[in-house]
Amino acid sequence: MLAVSLLTMLAQPSGINESANRILLNGDDWSDVIEKIGNLSEGAKFNIVHIGDSHVQPGIISDEVRKALQAKYGNGGRGLICPLGLAKTNPPSDFEMKSTSSISLSSKLLSRSKPAGMGMTGVAVKFAGGATTLKLRTKQAGDDFNRITLFHTPGEAFAVSLNSISLQGNEVSTTATEFVLQGLADTASLRLKGNAALFGARLLNDNSGVVVDCIGNNGATYSSYVRIDGFASQLKDLNPQLVIISLGTNEAFGNYSTLESNIDKLVSSIAKECPDAKFLLTTPLETHKKGGKGYVIQTGVADVRDIIMNYGKTHNIPVWDFYTVAGGKGAASRWLSVKYMSSDHLHLLARGYQFMGDLMSKALLDIFAGEDN
Repeated sequence: MLAVSLLTMLAQPSGINESANRILLNGDDWSDVIEKIGNLSEGAKFNIVHIGDSHVQPGIISDEVRKALQAKYGNGGRGLICPLGLAKTNPPSDFEMKSTSSISLSSKLLSRSKPAGMGMTGVAVKFAGGATTLKLRTKQAGDDFNRITLFHTPGEAFAVSLNSISLQGNEVSTTATEFVLQGLADTASLRLKGNAALFGARLLNDNSGVVVDCIGNNGATYSSYVRIDGFASQLKDLNPQLVIISLGTNEAFGNYSTLESNIDKLVSSIAKECPDAKFLLTTPLETHKKGGKGYVIQTGVADVRDIIMNYGKTHNIPVWDFYTVAGGKGAASRWLSVKYMSSDHLHLLARGYQFMGDLMSKALLDIFAGEDN
């Protein structure tokens, strides 16, 4: 894992609270989760969905978690990839999604208008002329796939062909259709026909193991996902056993008086559609905001952290308190000093997100190993 090979050679931020790096179960029972992930039958998947904002959109945190858990429990596939680049926003670097046709319409979660509609991924694209060749490629070893699920406008599945041969789609739901290839590959160039919007694709293999699906959108808040029509019902198509929600940074820069209510709306809507899923909330790292002639601590982050912690305790929802793990008050300056945080005093650099992913991985591996938290 990169966090072991490279990050241990870099100067890490001081003040890391290793004793706090654990999952606080808050009275929830994860015995079934521990049993499922530790005893996967042949071809079975343990599905984790990681939902978040601009910290999650680049996919670095989720990728560190994916690699760590798959190394122990098996690689079930790369998982969900989204047309972020096609919609002109920053995608993860470990996959490629390209279209031979221009994009006629696109939508992003925080854009005012959404002409291409909106799905659970928070991004959507439509192809000019109602057709394109869509190239999908994974870049990391072990991420070959033979199953592709396309997520699309409700009731408007694409007609799909590969090498001029039509592929028979298996309807997962009105917004998801699966196609099975004859063999494993790291690349597939699919010919798509139809006027549907594409929300994303999920790349899997037939092996048992862990799948980590990442849904991240710049500027997102809890209420952003609540406002996506059918978000939770579409999330059900991923069959999540664990839903990790990493939000709160953007709320801290605005009015967070309704944050607890919005957390409850999102968690409750997902729980209704995915009753077997467990939840893990995470708290955000301290950030700075501009003040006077420089930067000052954004005190709202600590308030948001307390709201998330209190919600978890009150509703028996597990929490990973990254705010405290990262060093609590003053952490932003310490992460900046070793170049783990960006000069915008808000986002992390790649090494910072890798380190965060490594810390989250350790906490998850500990709880899956049955350590009492």
